[in-house]
Amino acid sequence: MQQPPAMGRGKGKNSTTNTPRSLTHPRTARLETFFAPQVESSARSQSPKMASSPSRPEFSLPDLGAASQRIERSLAEMPTRADIREMIAEVRDSLQQDISNLRTEVETLGTRVAGLEHEATCAAEKDKDPTVPSQILSGVWRKLDDLDNRSRRQNLRIRGVPETETAIRRYLVGLFNFLLGAREVHPEDLARAHRALRPPPTSPDEPPRDIICCLTSFTLKERIYFSARTQRTWEFRGTRIGIFNDLSPTTLQARRFLRPVTQMLQREKIPYRWGYPLSLSVRHNNLTLSIRTPEDVPHFMQSLNLPDLQVQAWETFDFRPQPGPEAPPQSGVARNDIDRGRDPKEPWRIP
Repeated sequence: MQQPPAMGRGKGKNSTTNTPRSLTHPRTARLETFFAPQVESSARSQSPKMASSPSRPEFSLPDLGAASQRIERSLAEMPTRADIREMIAEVRDSLQQDISNLRTEVETLGTRVAGLEHEATCAAEKDKDPTVPSQILSGVWRKLDDLDNRSRRQNLRIRGVPETETAIRRYLVGLFNFLLGAREVHPEDLARAHRALRPPPTSPDEPPRDIICCLTSFTLKERIYFSARTQRTWEFRGTRIGIFNDLSPTTLQARRFLRPVTQMLQREKIPYRWGYPLSLSVRHNNLTLSIRTPEDVPHFMQSLNLPDLQVQAWETFDFRPQPGPEAPPQSGVARNDIDRGRDPKEPWRIP
């Protein structure tokens, strides 16, 4: 371990020999800084305090010539006044063509609408006159009436059965066997049996409601009906009974409207019969004359040399039930011309 030098007066002498320091002139060192490369700090280079000035573009004559050529080409490609006028003319012609087509379509639609309005007006005026129905309406009415009657072809309407009779099936089996003269009808032969759909009588003076019976066999129903047709009424268990075909309401109403015609035929003793679909036929001078529509009435009466009659058009009559209770028939057994549902095979005779 070296001992520190002894402290004394004056300068001490260093025992070690050091490398002599090179001395340069201060001006020479200062000039070298301008020729030596300068390295700036990273922080100063990354965030300078002042923005660097943009570099000034340098133009040359070839660049200016190319720019002028581009400008000339752009100006040459721009449409001229004549081009603009031609474009406007094309657009105008196209719009005029489209407008002309639209005008034609509107005129066509207007013509069709006017035709439809005229047809609707004519149809409304024709409907206001119920005496002149169209042929289409007449055909539809007859078809519907025929379908309704066909759905009732196995039905019988029994009139005069007292309201106190509640065992309807047993009563009808006894009645039908009485008419046939043998035990041929059984309870299983009756598909349905019920009273007419109207309010029951409220007093003893009112007639009882009809009984509507549907048989399972059309042949059996026809045998019962033709046996019942041999008499107007039948006495069964102390009551007068009438048996009729079950006809549709439209057929019954049409026969009511034709009652003046049938009454005149009865006075003139001219035999007639009803047909299906609805028709009224007579034989005159070996010819068959029929009424099928209201338009046939004038010709029918003229052919028979009978006075003309005004008959209400049944095909345009409103058959909807009116509010209120249904009016009962006037008598217990009304064996009149309306209720009589004659079969077309039945022989001609005067009612």
